[in-house]
Amino acid sequence: MIVTRIYGGLGNQLFQYAVAKSLAIEKNQKFALDISGFETYKLHNYSLQHFNIQSNFYKKPNRFVAKFLKTFFKCIKYREADFGYNSNVFSLEGDYIFLEGYFQSEKYFLKHQNEIRNDFEIIAPLKEKSKAALAHIESVNSVSIHIRRGDFLNNERHNTDKSSYYKEAIERIESSVENPVFFVFSDDINWSKANLYTKHETNFIDFNDALTNFEDLKLMSSCKHNIIANSSFSWWAAWLNKNESKIVIAPKKWLNDNTNTNDIIPETWIKI
Repeated sequence: MIVTRIYGGLGNQLFQYAVAKSLAIEKNQKFALDISGFETYKLHNYSLQHFNIQSNFYKKPNRFVAKFLKTFFKCIKYREADFGYNSNVFSLEGDYIFLEGYFQSEKYFLKHQNEIRNDFEIIAPLKEKSKAALAHIESVNSVSIHIRRGDFLNNERHNTDKSSYYKEAIERIESSVENPVFFVFSDDINWSKANLYTKHETNFIDFNDALTNFEDLKLMSSCKHNIIANSSFSWWAAWLNKNESKIVIAPKKWLNDNTNTNDIIPETWIKI
């Protein structure tokens, strides 16, 4: 059995699920989600119940059962060292393989992308405002813009300099897409309204919160093109975008430290 620890925000949870599902397919094994961390972790909620996923939940055994498992079964624990793709994950052998990390690269699951995309179809009902926005998005040359501020502002690792990024990304879109219509998603809509400028129609999506962020993911992924933040949340919105001719623009600098982030951005995306 493959067991993956689920924690962090929605984007992180999607990566953690995707690597486990892909490894389970490769190994022809069942997989389960360990969501026990949310019992004490209050910054984010478990959010995968909104998607078309089918998985068991792993319940940590008591010490007697744990001793039995270690005695009669081969149990492997793999903890990700950094953000770089590590193909050795698929060489792990054991009756129980426990995964912990972020696994932020499509290389872990691109081979099984059809299954992953099917699992990540949102099945939870959308509110009326989201339905109306979705209809608008599908009727125009829609471009999502994701601006992540919130907890990033006080995080030296994630608060990268994007002073010119959005301006350059918007200009790139406006020179490439006929009559683009922008849809802005942010945890700081007021700042976005005051600081973002485009030459075309711009809509600010301000009716979803942390509990309904899956609706924002649905709306962003339905846009024809995407300008993302250095955020796993908008990364998934762009990756799930089904438009074969999509333009995806991502920030070249993903983190402020020396972490290996070379495998995060797919090769077909534009880095600025």
